[in-house]
Amino acid sequence: MDSPLRLLRDLLPQSQPPADQVLANKARVLLDTMAGHPAAEVVVRLGSEVIPAILRQGNLHMRFKLLEDARQEAEGALPTLEEQVERAALPLPMEATTAALHADNLIKALAMAYCGIARHLSNSQQSIVLSHLFHRSILRAMSMLARRQQLAYRAYATPSAASWQLLHELYQLACSPNAKPLNGDTAPIEHQYLGALLLAYLEPNKLPRNELNTVIECIRQLAAYAVIAEISAAPGAGRSSESCFVVRPGEGSPGCPLLRLPAGATLLGGLIIDCSPVLAALDRNLGRLPGKAVQPDLDAAPALLQTLRVALGGKSARRFSRTRFRPRADLVGGIEAVLDFLDGNALTRRSLDTINREEVHFVPSEWSLIDESPDGFRIRFIKGEKWLVGAGDVVALQPRESSKIHLCLVRRIANSAGRLELGLQLLSPQVSLIDITARDGSEQRAIFLHSLPAYGKFSALIAPPGLVTKDQQITFNSAGRALHRQIGKCIEANEGLEFFALDPLPH
Repeated sequence: MDSPLRLLRDLLPQSQPPADQVLANKARVLLDTMAGHPAAEVVVRLGSEVIPAILRQGNLHMRFKLLEDARQEAEGALPTLEEQVERAALPLPMEATTAALHADNLIKALAMAYCGIARHLSNSQQSIVLSHLFHRSILRAMSMLARRQQLAYRAYATPSAASWQLLHELYQLACSPNAKPLNGDTAPIEHQYLGALLLAYLEPNKLPRNELNTVIECIRQLAAYAVIAEISAAPGAGRSSESCFVVRPGEGSPGCPLLRLPAGATLLGGLIIDCSPVLAALDRNLGRLPGKAVQPDLDAAPALLQTLRVALGGKSARRFSRTRFRPRADLVGGIEAVLDFLDGNALTRRSLDTINREEVHFVPSEWSLIDESPDGFRIRFIKGEKWLVGAGDVVALQPRESSKIHLCLVRRIANSAGRLELGLQLLSPQVSLIDITARDGSEQRAIFLHSLPAYGKFSALIAPPGLVTKDQQITFNSAGRALHRQIGKCIEANEGLEFFALDPLPH
């Protein structure tokens, strides 16, 4: 039996473990119960149980260590949900929406927890004394915010203004007079900040979802080349204004191209992001010779690198103003469905046409035409089947009460507040369905574009991947006559289609 003295000692306050240790033990017990559970359950419990428990920890070093353990646990579960969102049809079905919400809640909770440590150290004037903890907390918070924004991009959604405001605040904390200046050890903070900005400048809603991970890796390497320019310098002094962007931290956005800044607008209180060294790095990769190493060595197709260069170089401004109107239209997406749609199965408003229509392999969706310009449309989803739309996909658009079919490429996707919108580029005023003899001797269908007003004075071909190759000579019938052409340069290519210019045969 325990002696009365032993019992008395157990009752004394000094015999109890410190409160911080008790909280730490509870958090670790919660973390230990995560193993072996499904990814969705792990993400929910981390965000609703573990992170709140960690935030009650008063010792900042212990809180950071527990957050690191939680982040490591999250790293094993988040990719499953992120991939589910990226592969989901649009508009997102309920299962994917739920996965996105749970992932977003956890990433946001981690970002805010790390940010809380940085804010506490800054407010208590300890950012210099505990500079290592201060800078690591800022870097982790920025990394979580960047991941949260990337999750939005995976669904063609727009990152929230709050995420941008917090990202700007963290960068300003790192550069405040109370903190040590950023140097070689803390430079990743600036690179993380610039990486998030560069990715936004590339407008991910104009990129295929399957290329997002490649773009993110390229940006990770290119961020070291971007420069945060001195605001006191004249905007155009010593740099190309075409590749500069203006950031106003209080606006909750990544900023805008310097060229689009309204006349007379002040830069006071803002930052200038100079991307001209990034363009030079892209040019080195685009112009590299076989077998020659360049820095940075970007693992991406030349067509994608050229797309990144155009976006950062300020050359992608709209060429026409838009006219607003609100008719309805039917949309078919994906090259196989578009080929079937063009092959005598286009929808008309005459009921007799449906009697003799052959079995089709596509289901059109209904959209509202929000506005139109000479080279494209902006449309909004109304109803229909969800489909795996992506930037770069080919679609056929047929306005209601019209037999006219517009062949377009998807150039921009916006998925926010339960509303899905597409920006479409009109390719050619006249298109035809033709048969091409493949390399194995079989005949396959392709789309012949008689002219390309947006590209130049030549015709073009859109075909399934691998059907034709550059410099291949083809013969096909169009409007009752045989045409002979040679496959020219590849204008665009992705996993769904190849878009080639057609050249006259050499004499």
